[in-house]
Amino acid sequence: MSDKQQSTSSLAVSDQASAWFARLQADDAGDDERRRFKEWYRAHPEHAEAYEKTRKLWSLLQIPAERVHQRLQEAKTEPSSIIGGCCESPSPRGRGVGPRGSKQGKTLVYTPSPCPLPKGEGSVLTFTAAPIGRELDEGILQTPQPGGRNLRWFSLGCLSLLLMVACWRLPAQLENWRSDYHTSAGQQLGIDLEDGSRLTLNTDTALAVRYSDNVRKIELLRGEAYFEVAPNKNRPFVVDGGQATARAVGTAYSVRKQADDLRVVVSEGTVEVVADQAKALVHAAEQAEYRQGRLQAVTKLDNDDALAWRRQQIVFHRQPLTQVLEEVNRYRKGRIVAVNPQLAERVVNGVFNNGAPDAVVAALTATLPAKALQMPGGLVLLY
Repeated sequence: MSDKQQSTSSLAVSDQASAWFARLQADDAGDDERRRFKEWYRAHPEHAEAYEKTRKLWSLLQIPAERVHQRLQEAKTEPSSIIGGCCESPSPRGRGVGPRGSKQGKTLVYTPSPCPLPKGEGSVLTFTAAPIGRELDEGILQTPQPGGRNLRWFSLGCLSLLLMVACWRLPAQLENWRSDYHTSAGQQLGIDLEDGSRLTLNTDTALAVRYSDNVRKIELLRGEAYFEVAPNKNRPFVVDGGQATARAVGTAYSVRKQADDLRVVVSEGTVEVVADQAKALVHAAEQAEYRQGRLQAVTKLDNDDALAWRRQQIVFHRQPLTQVLEEVNRYRKGRIVAVNPQLAERVVNGVFNNGAPDAVVAALTATLPAKALQMPGGLVLLY
């Protein structure tokens, strides 16, 4: 497993921990799976911490598995009948729909317009034959409880994931209270600032505008935004992501904050990224990342996939399904989780409309021997 895979967000690690905990309760969990679990558990301290939290959570959630079994029986329909889709581009809605500088208004909100997703349309998806990420897996194994293998698997996964979803949004609400502008899942928001700069907030983003006479500061609390900066040499434009800052005079670039990690992608001009004592100049068609506690080397971009969200797309190139779902989940209320570890390791290539995140589920269930189960709170389990 690469360093980048090991540094996935804590939310993705929680998904993996829940999947492993559920899988290891199955009667057919073999020695090879237990070995891989141990490798995963020991690969990073976050893995062990997430797994122990899942174990403790389950010890507090000893409700009858028959409730989950009943829900599974009720859901015995075609996956497409319980998963909604959307195939049109987002439609504008908000206080103004004019172009930058228009008198019609200063904000523009894009929200997806729901519509049926025709089978075979709206997405491009392929899979490699062999799964990757076989390193997942480790111990502190629970003694299996009586009952059917599949029932126990789903009971454990459903219960722990449902509680995780319930607690998931609290930090976001606190950030919304601190922000001047924020978007919910699936929204994009355009803002014209008083200095002529333009901000575009992507899904589930919150930021605060902290302008002064000497500096134009934006505090990015969470999420991702694109900044088109009006030139002013005497008043630099700084995006503060907590662990690192991105400073520009007149340029266009995006900043994405995910937990303590930060990514800066420059489309025009030059941006100076500062983290602790490290600095990096990032030019057009380049990106800089702050992850694993340090500023990484600047890298060239072969394409503009990192900014595909601005044209309402999500693009994946040979990414494991866990990472794909982590990205797709940014655009929907609730989470999609691959409960089966083998399914979670599949490599995915695809292009999707970010206004139709559930189209990913429809494509997966149509392409793989996988089913989808919709649970309360927008939770969807792939198994």
